[in-house]
Amino acid sequence: MLLEELGFQAIDLETVCTFVGRGARALVRRALNHADPAGTVSADDPRLRHFLGHYQSVMLATTTPFPGVMGGLESLRAAGIPMAIVTNKPEAPAREVLAGLGMTEFFGVIYGGDTLPTRKPEPDMLVQAAADLGVSLEGAWMVGDSDVDIDAAHAAGVPGVWCSWGGFHPERPHNADQRVDVFSELVAMTLGRGIASLQ
Repeated sequence: MLLEELGFQAIDLETVCTFVGRGARALVRRALNHADPAGTVSADDPRLRHFLGHYQSVMLATTTPFPGVMGGLESLRAAGIPMAIVTNKPEAPAREVLAGLGMTEFFGVIYGGDTLPTRKPEPDMLVQAAADLGVSLEGAWMVGDSDVDIDAAHAAGVPGVWCSWGGFHPERPHNADQRVDVFSELVAMTLGRGIASLQ
């Protein structure tokens, strides 16, 4: 929709999905570069703000938790497992999505891609989230659906658990420490080890 509004040809969904996973800026930059290879996209490109404005109006239209997530989060909270959200999505829309889905209450820390000076795959958000939760990185996990998440985990010195169902990248990241195919597997792993779970 953004590209059409700007006068470019729309990109097929399969191609767009390959641009997802490194934040809105990267998504817009990649889409614009694909549509207009001769153009330039700066870090403060007004077209990014245009995209975020559109995203704000539709972000909860079709967003729902994956099967088993709400019950699984309830189980983890009941067991006293501290959890954080560490996403490259800007913090404000991330919080709005979580609130709209009734999920905010499960997480003691919510960081977006604009919360700290760096974003995943840099380790800073994970390290700070653990500190803010009052847990040691030793025994923590990073749970995510992309290679960016797994790379961030390893940069922070924690295992990276890949959720095969969550992202647009069907191939397992080459360096994931563990794979889970349904949320209940993650819950069982977490409760079995009594660890902090960083999502």
